[in-house]
Amino acid sequence: MLELAVSQPNKSASSVVRLVWNKLGSIHLTVILCLLLTADLTIGYICLNRRTILFAPLNDIGLATWIQTYGKSNLVYTMWFFVLLGLLTLLCVNTFVCTTDRVVSLIARRRHFRPRRLFFKFAPHIMHYAMIIILGGYLCSYLFSQVLITRTLIPDVPFNLPGTDARITLIELDPLYYKGDRLPAFEDRVLQPRAKLQIMDGDRQQSAMLTYNRPLRCHGYSMFLKDFNPKRKDGGMNRKVRIDLTIRKDPGVMLYLAGIILFTVGMAMYLAEWMVVRKG
Repeated sequence: MLELAVSQPNKSASSVVRLVWNKLGSIHLTVILCLLLTADLTIGYICLNRRTILFAPLNDIGLATWIQTYGKSNLVYTMWFFVLLGLLTLLCVNTFVCTTDRVVSLIARRRHFRPRRLFFKFAPHIMHYAMIIILGGYLCSYLFSQVLITRTLIPDVPFNLPGTDARITLIELDPLYYKGDRLPAFEDRVLQPRAKLQIMDGDRQQSAMLTYNRPLRCHGYSMFLKDFNPKRKDGGMNRKVRIDLTIRKDPGVMLYLAGIILFTVGMAMYLAEWMVVRKG
């Protein structure tokens, strides 16, 4: 009788867990979440109209600080964003459960497929897991990124990277200018700023080129070119050379890279199956 009483609650608990698991992986939940996401993003588009200044600080202060300041103080215009985070979390859980069910089922039926055919059938599931990792990386970035205030560098004055022995010095600004004659307004204007930097890290010394599309990474920090001066060849009113850097330590970068690599692998497998296996 005691064994029966003990086993009964265990069966009940496992059945509840199984029921919740099945509900979370339901295709009906997927459709509902997609519809809710569409409605929420439509509301967000309306709220963002002429109010993007409320969300711009997300790139500088992180999600937690933003919620405590801009988010809570403007709930009428930011509530849609909180709903969006919740819906995306549920969509990730839904995708994970659904994909895991398919993978377990595929492994259970592995004897019905040839090894090569079985290998390629994992392709879409790998891409689903990759998307979850990428979204997790974004969340990790917004929650745990360390963002420093804008740093201004002038030639030959080193900047010490916080918590490290690295010193970064601006050597010179070597921009590319507009050389055409079809746009007179752009004559002698900078098209691509290129900052030559020197990095001293203990006994090691190296040079680097920093541009808008080429950030610099050092000791886990990412440095992005935010602004520069002068913007014309003649210097204009202000000829002093300077660059403004946005510096952040982002633990989500490795998750992005892992997700992108995994998604690329899945896409390559899917294309290989479509081009080779199915054609054969």
